[in-house]
Amino acid sequence: MSRTLYADTGALIALLYQRDQAHQMITEYFRVLRAAGDRLVTSEPVIAETVTRLRHDAGLSRVTAFRGVIDRAVSQGSLLIRESEPALRRVAFDVIERFSDLRLSYADAVGAAIAGERRIAAVFGLDNDFRVMGFAVEP
Repeated sequence: MSRTLYADTGALIALLYQRDQAHQMITEYFRVLRAAGDRLVTSEPVIAETVTRLRHDAGLSRVTAFRGVIDRAVSQGSLLIRESEPALRRVAFDVIERFSDLRLSYADAVGAAIAGERRIAAVFGLDNDFRVMGFAVEP
């Protein structure tokens, strides 16, 4: 049975940037997710963080590759990018306040809000803050 996981910035960067220390682990696990037919959901803030990091760390060619990857994944139905709107923003700020001891980024708070609204139990990523908030972090 396929699942839906929330995709966080760390996993997306590691997937596309071969020099990232987690590249091999994330790439291998991504293959497992694809083979199982699992679907990923992510957010606009994660897209923004990923593009910014790839642009600075890996260059424009990696940003261009990332664009192609997400465009294909969205058209194939294996990735959903949750659009931002006021209700999501309010919930994200509530998450930041509720978990004030974690010093969450806005992108992580949006991720937790999306995972909560969609009843997603697992995050494809590297950020342990999601674990503290009650989500499984894979791999």
